[in-house]
Amino acid sequence: MTSFFGELKRRNVVKVAVAYAIVGWILVEVSSTVLPIFEAPDWIVQVLTFFVILGFPLALILSWAYEITPEGIKLERNVAAGESITHITGRKIDFAIIGALLVAVGFLVVNYVLVDSDQVAVVQETTPTVEPAAESPAPVVVEAQREVLPNSVAVLPFENMSTDPADEFYAAGIHEEILNQLVKLSALNVIARTSMRQYANTEKSIPEIARELNVETVMEGSVRYANGQIRITTQLNDGVTGAHLWSETYTRDFDDIFAIESDVAMNVANAVGAEFSLEEQASIEKIPTDSPEAYALYLRALETTERAARQALLDRAIDIDPEFALAYATKAGWYAGSIINTVANAAADPAEHNELEALVRENAAKALSLDPNLGQAHAALAITNQVYWRWAEAEESFERALRASPNDARVLGGYSWFKSFSGEHATAFQLGLRAMELDPDRAGSHRGLGFVLLRSRQPDAAVAVLRDAIRLNPRSALAHMFLGHAEAALGNGAEALNELRHSERLGADNPPLVLIAETAYGYAQLGRREDVVRRFNELEAIPPDTQVGAGSWALAYLALGEYDKVLDWLRVAVEKIDNREPDEGFYNLMFIKSNIYFDPILDEPRFQELLSRIGSAD
Repeated sequence: MTSFFGELKRRNVVKVAVAYAIVGWILVEVSSTVLPIFEAPDWIVQVLTFFVILGFPLALILSWAYEITPEGIKLERNVAAGESITHITGRKIDFAIIGALLVAVGFLVVNYVLVDSDQVAVVQETTPTVEPAAESPAPVVVEAQREVLPNSVAVLPFENMSTDPADEFYAAGIHEEILNQLVKLSALNVIARTSMRQYANTEKSIPEIARELNVETVMEGSVRYANGQIRITTQLNDGVTGAHLWSETYTRDFDDIFAIESDVAMNVANAVGAEFSLEEQASIEKIPTDSPEAYALYLRALETTERAARQALLDRAIDIDPEFALAYATKAGWYAGSIINTVANAAADPAEHNELEALVRENAAKALSLDPNLGQAHAALAITNQVYWRWAEAEESFERALRASPNDARVLGGYSWFKSFSGEHATAFQLGLRAMELDPDRAGSHRGLGFVLLRSRQPDAAVAVLRDAIRLNPRSALAHMFLGHAEAALGNGAEALNELRHSERLGADNPPLVLIAETAYGYAQLGRREDVVRRFNELEAIPPDTQVGAGSWALAYLALGEYDKVLDWLRVAVEKIDNREPDEGFYNLMFIKSNIYFDPILDEPRFQELLSRIGSAD
């Protein structure tokens, strides 16, 4: 044994192992730090680490079997004892080890000592003690969210059995419409479609899916359409055992599709023991259109991603049946989504604001004149009224949308933010938590709850939820930005800076203007003046025909510390509110009002007088 270890030493195997380990560590650490700057995918670091580990035994084997000689590399057994120069090679390896150690120590000092300590110190100097807002919700307990929801069902994406590729939309559209029927039942917990997409063509078992989504039952099905005939098979399974609880096969003319959809919804509710009212049953059994052709166009529109094409499909459906309330409501919802993406987040043409508002109100009014209980139409009006500062009307619309579709995660999430903007933090938390329960695998629901917790001054709880949002969607610039704010509020300077940087990189190609101002303010709270100025200059470089918004300018000047300019822009915002005009910096106005960084300047009476007029009831 002694001679073996002596031979390892003589052949420099031990030194090679030490040198390889140090150099390999440097490669992995440097790549982990540098590659994210260039937005390189995470798998590159993983692959590099794999090959570094794989190469370690290979390096040892080669150092044992071969030796470097003046004539080149030779097998060790071919080198005479008097010709060996392993002692000289060993000294060179010693110098290499010393050099590598110096590089490693330098990297540690710069990356983990100087940078981190500097950033943490800055935040500790600039961030005051976090105190929860009045009426704050209880902190999130992640374990509690993993309890199985009572009377719950997850509906897997329906398998398409149609042979004609042009008929594939039937399976996805009918799946969505059955979910829209189920969410009308208040006693039933239905997992949102956005959390179910990942299970298309899954090989996971029913119990596995049920555990992941915290549901009691899982439904699967298939759709086949051919020559005006529809064949739908459905099967409801127990989430623990996988046993069949109910199944049915429908083979009928497509004209009878509405009876099939309502029958499926009622049978699911009965199978899980969820009680429903006569009003809910009537809502589900209501036939949306007398035209199967119009309904087919509607289903196709639901699965069309191109905006103009889907609008054209709905318009054709309405031309066929001018009384098709659901088509009007869907159009209103899409226009309301455009308002969020443009009017509330900067737009190139202010005239587009009025056009979008008119389209939402026109289509929603038509839908509700035909069917007063359409949740989609009420939700579209709620979003629009909120952005146009008609908050009493917005709240009424949210309430009606929730009564019509009490388990719609999208309505719950939107209402949660509205209540958060209004300062009703406990209610906002409950609504946001409910949305996350029903849409557990969608990053947006986690991000939304994280934002609510941040506004209620609970950054520690917000951090946990926002990390889940990033796990579900690592490329969410908003989630990284919110997490940066939460980490900064906790005094975690290095983490906050990393998240703000990440958010900025993700939005580099086409950054939302509200995000530029928000990251500028985040950098200001970390004491990084050069980054604040850089981001402010980006806002100033925006073409004049693009509306940045009073809210974004106010937040940007707040980051710079030019408080008179902040007041000027807040006055502009208040004037817009008084005139019911939307502001492209809507969300930044809410950001300032909530003062999640607890900036003492915003507590001064001159600011409070203006902030009290932002986001209040009519």
